[in-house]
Formats: sequence, structure tokens, C-alpha cells
Amino acid sequence: MFDYEKNKLLWNGLSVETLTHDVTHLLKSAHSYSGPFWLYQESILHDRVRLLEAELPGFHFYYSVKSQSNLTILSKMAEYARVGADVVSGGELFRALKAGFSAERIVFAGVGKSEEEIQAALQAKIRSFHVESISELRDIARLAALQNLVAPVSLRLNPDVEVDTHKHITTGKEENKFGLSDADFSEATKILKSTPSLALVGLQAHIGSQIFAHEPYVETARYLQKKADILRAALGKPVEYLSLGGGFGIDYKRTEGNAVDFPFAALLKEIRSVVDKNMELHFEPGRFISAPLCVLMSRVRHLKTRTGKIIAIIDAAMNDLIRPMLYEAYHPILPVEKRMGSAVYDIVGPVCESTDTFASQRTLTELAEDDWVAIGYAGAYGSAMSSNFNARVLLPAVVLTQEGKLSVIRKPQTFEQMIENEI
Repeated sequence: MFDYEKNKLLWNGLSVETLTHDVTHLLKSAHSYSGPFWLYQESILHDRVRLLEAELPGFHFYYSVKSQSNLTILSKMAEYARVGADVVSGGELFRALKAGFSAERIVFAGVGKSEEEIQAALQAKIRSFHVESISELRDIARLAALQNLVAPVSLRLNPDVEVDTHKHITTGKEENKFGLSDADFSEATKILKSTPSLALVGLQAHIGSQIFAHEPYVETARYLQKKADILRAALGKPVEYLSLGGGFGIDYKRTEGNAVDFPFAALLKEIRSVVDKNMELHFEPGRFISAPLCVLMSRVRHLKTRTGKIIAIIDAAMNDLIRPMLYEAYHPILPVEKRMGSAVYDIVGPVCESTDTFASQRTLTELAEDDWVAIGYAGAYGSAMSSNFNARVLLPAVVLTQEGKLSVIRKPQTFEQMIENEI
């Protein structure tokens, strides 16, 4: 994924120095912009989707739009017949439809769907609502009945499966806010049996993110299959699909290769052994596809010497990429030019908060002011989670490269645009 040739950074075989020169010239001439920017490689997107299709034949993939929701990126996903969209808001539903996903390839998740969002999804005729509470199930039933519609629903179940991941990204334990408990499942079964405006089509579970072992998925598949058998007996018809959620891990510290460290072959073999052979199976990858697609390019503004380290202040900030502050997340920080010697750095942004830190006590080759650095694996939960904190320009430019061509797929925001909705 990343390498150096003659002390110049390569990213997936492309010269980052050349790309940076060309992008900065493009943004300066077309948009009078000279700040940090997000740089995506389209070829990596296609590589990731094809990898999943090859490793998990017959499975369907519902891309988690929240990880990266740019319309151009989504439109590239929509080109694949086995890829749908997993949305968690009315805005993501709007984006997915605009990007070219047909409604029957969209599932709507999320613990707090509003009435307006439910109505919009009913009108669009999406594949399914992933229902997370009894009250939500009743809301969907009522709103569907008012429109003389039958709502396709899938129950998101909480299998109480433990995974080895950060506490902020585990979702499948009993104490988490997500999904239906076993007691809820019994109540939901009664509602489904007696409510003509509801049609059960699937069961779903999402146990967390950054998972590197296949066993939790197999355990989840076994749990969902048992629940599907119960529902078939109760409702008199089979469940159409089981969705095992997302969460395939990305090794952010691995800069060589393609950052794939997951036993897909074992996963495929064991899941097929515990699930009915005619069952449609889904995964909902997000980060696994989107994280490697992007680097956040930023320039060193100032260097400050402190005892035992150097503080490097760059022009990107936590309002651009919040993951290091929010999740204590590690991202590789790669100087575009590799100099002789090394030093210990704190890599920080210009925002007036001590938490505006990308890395602490990180050993890097020597940096100089005005150097460019690439922050790797920034495609997931990067620009999608950015904010206007400190009244910094909200949305730096997003640029896509493919076969030597650069395309600005999101223009840099201006200060006037930043305040245009304020009174």
C-alpha cells in the first residue's frame, strides 16, 4: 500500500509527490484553495469490492454509507450488482438514491428513525427496515397501514457476542443500545404474526468493528439461524436473508500490502456449515472498503522543540479527522519526502484544544516546515465526521485519482458557505 522509492513516498504504486504537486496546482487555479485535502484512489475501491466478491462468493454486500458518503464514491459502489447500501438516516437514503442505488438494494438501519424517515423509505420501497426496538416496529406498522402499504422489516438482534475491539465500537453485547434482546424477539414475533402491514424478510446482527477473527461471525450466524427457524415455525414462511453486519478489520499499522488480515476462507466454510443452504447471506462492510481508499494530505506549518521530542504543527486538524481524538485511533503518518535521520514527534493540528493531536511520541524521519505528510487509511469516518469547530473551513477539497486523471469530487467550502444558513 505504502512504500518509498528513492526516498519519495509511493501509495499503491503512485508517486505521492507528483499527485500532491498536481492536486495543489488544480485546487489553487480552480478554487483559490491551498489547504489540506483528501485524496482518493478509485482503483483501490474496485480492488476492495472485487476482493470481497471473490472471497465470499454468493454473498451480497450492503455498503455502510456512514463510513464515506460522497456521491461519487457511492456511485462507484452502485455499479456492482452484489453491492447495496446500508443507510442510517434520511439523508443517507437520499444520497444512496441520488448515487444510483435502486431502492430494492437499500436497507435502513439505525436506532432512532424518525417518522419522516420511515415515511420516505416506505415511499421509496426499500429492501428492508432493520428494526432495533419494539416501539420502532410498531411505528413502522402504523405508518405503513396509514399509506396502505406493507413494510418489509428485518429484526436486528443482539446476540450478546463478545469481540476483541475498542469499547466505543462494540455493538453486539447485551448492554449496548443496539438491537432487540431475546425478550424483545418474543414480543416482535407476536406483533409480526398479528400485523398485516408488516412483512418479515430478514434477520440481522452487527457485533462491532475492527474484528480480525472469523469465530464471532460464525457464532452470530448460528444464533441468527436458530432465530430464523423459530420464526419460520411461528409465521409459516421462511426468512429471506440473514445479515451478519460489518466489522472486518483494517490493520492501520500495516503499511505494506493491502492491509487485509482476515481469514475469509475459514469464515466462508464455517458459515456455510451452520446456515441453511438456500438462505441469502449479507455482510455490511464500510471501513473495510473505504478506509484504504484515501490519504489526508497536510503540510507542516511549524516545528517546536520540547524536551525529548519535537512538536510538528500541521494544517489539518481534529475537525477534519476526529478518529485519533475520539477513538485513540492510530493512523500512519508518512512524510512525502524521506530524509536522513529520525526524531520523535507529536503531530498536532492548529485547533485550540489539547486533544487536537494525530500522534504522540511518534518516531518519524526528519520533518521540515512546509513538508507534506500523508495520513493513511483516512477514507473511513474521516471527511464524513468532519465539523466546523473553531470556524475552520468545514470541508476541505476531496480529489479522486484514476488512471492519471484528477477529479475534484467535493469542492473546498468557503467561509461564506460556512455561514449561509445562519441568521
